[in-house]
Amino acid sequence: MAFPLPPDWVNPATLQVLGAVVAVSLVGPVVARFLRRTPSVKFQVALPEEASPGWKGGELLKNPSIQDPTRPGQIICYDPSTGRHLATIRAHTKADVDVALIRARKAQAKWAKTTFAQRKVVLQSLLDFILQNQESICRVAARDTGKTMVDGKFGEILTTCERIRWTLAYGEDALKDEYRDPGLLMFYKSAKVEYRPMGVVAALVSWNYPFHNTFGPLITALFAGNGILIKASEQVAWSTTTYFAKIIRTCLEACGHDPELVQFLVGFQECGEAVVKSGVEGITFIGSPQVGAKVATAASTNLTPCVLELGGKDVAIVNKDVDLNAVVPILMRGVFQNCGQNCIGLERIIVHESLHDKLVEMTGSRIKQLKQGPPLEVENIDCGSMTMSGRSDALEALIQDAVKSGATLVHGGERFIHPQFPHGQFFTPTLITNLKSNMKIAQEEAFAPIMAIFKFSTVEEAIALANSTPYALGSNVFSRNQKEGQYIMDHLRVGMSNLNDFGVNYLCQSLPFGGVGISGYGRFGGPEGLRAVCHQRSITVDRWPMLIQTFLPPVLQYPMTNVGDAIVVTRDLVNIIYAGWVGRVKSVFEIVKVIAVGANEPEVL
Repeated sequence: MAFPLPPDWVNPATLQVLGAVVAVSLVGPVVARFLRRTPSVKFQVALPEEASPGWKGGELLKNPSIQDPTRPGQIICYDPSTGRHLATIRAHTKADVDVALIRARKAQAKWAKTTFAQRKVVLQSLLDFILQNQESICRVAARDTGKTMVDGKFGEILTTCERIRWTLAYGEDALKDEYRDPGLLMFYKSAKVEYRPMGVVAALVSWNYPFHNTFGPLITALFAGNGILIKASEQVAWSTTTYFAKIIRTCLEACGHDPELVQFLVGFQECGEAVVKSGVEGITFIGSPQVGAKVATAASTNLTPCVLELGGKDVAIVNKDVDLNAVVPILMRGVFQNCGQNCIGLERIIVHESLHDKLVEMTGSRIKQLKQGPPLEVENIDCGSMTMSGRSDALEALIQDAVKSGATLVHGGERFIHPQFPHGQFFTPTLITNLKSNMKIAQEEAFAPIMAIFKFSTVEEAIALANSTPYALGSNVFSRNQKEGQYIMDHLRVGMSNLNDFGVNYLCQSLPFGGVGISGYGRFGGPEGLRAVCHQRSITVDRWPMLIQTFLPPVLQYPMTNVGDAIVVTRDLVNIIYAGWVGRVKSVFEIVKVIAVGANEPEVL
């Protein structure tokens, strides 16, 4: 029976109420999940003296390097923005890796039995520590890599906090048993996928974000029930061993768990190779394609599954219809964040020819004003230093090669000698244009503060330029025409893409992160990242065990008395499930006949 609505039911007040109901129903669960509070345990970790405000100690090294040929087993740790010596640390060896794996396996056997609720307490405690110690974490990262405090807030703190938030809110859902359709043939079975801990996994991570690159895989591994070996880059051995390692180990202990669950290793090639070949159940590697290929080859000895994130040559395609006043600030952050040392940093800007000159003018004026220096020694710094020694030689050669091939160098292109810290590892923020896809600078990952601008005249030309490199990690498209922007994105050979923004896919931690081509394979982040460090088990059980279970009729039981009858029965069984209705009915009667009196059909040989 229908109930007529009053004629005046559609009025502003009613619509407001309906709108509020819809909004609450849609947004309410999200807000409730966001505000849900997990218990937390407080803990403290002392800040290293070298990261304390006002610290001016440490010998100023001339031409610093992390390796001293006279001391091959030692890592020389120094501030790359000043050359100040921080510490000399013993490089770990294969023997250290073997011991670390034994300890992690023992702790993981207990950790695997913890509940998601217990694991969430650890992550919430870690999150609270990070929030309360943001400055300390950024100062330690800045001291070891030369990055600015703002770069640290973006790349070390914000990303890690979001990884924890997403894992707390959605990690359990991603790893709970997932029920699947058993199909008509197995209608009486319940089918599901279980996600179980691998055991002990390993992460070999790069130096550009020493806190986040360490804690990202750590968060994922622990929540999935694993132990983990973290092989940090020797470039950041000081921050890893003196502070970052202590944070998670202290956190675990404060929450009542074995700190040996997480093992930190720093060393040279021997250490990395030992980790890969150690027998861990899974490997995540963040680094170059050259080293990534070696990791994959070494891991194949034990058939160890790998997730490889191997850098990129990411683009920003700037269409002719954009507002440069809105886009230029995003491009500047995309290029010069962390002094260009980002796997998804903007290595190539492909701009429509009608906007090229204006873009060069606007970015050029800003780039020339960028202030560079040691972030913990000089105020108001925009760009810090290069973390690795010797990079300036390679970058200058890359720029010179492009200029010889017809490129226009607008600004920079050479190392910067700081007047107070001449041994700091600085490279001048650079703007270069009139580039072609066959130049080295268009094909090799620079990982540097270099804005490289290309021109295009048609959308198809822009797509071809973007796809002209073997790297295929991320991409960014700027266009007011949403349809055209989406068209461009759809034709890019990449693992990730953003419309009218830069790199925000990584702040959407529900999304997987990774590339194709020589940018690697596998994914971390999102449900895919959590499941990548799990054994996936396919399980079936009887749906109604007291009513129906699998039963083989005598005609199909070994030893078979009449193979011809068995062939008829199996044929008709297939038809019952997959044929049309006429075929199904016919097959039912044939099966009943065979079971009752036999088909008496000879076996065809």
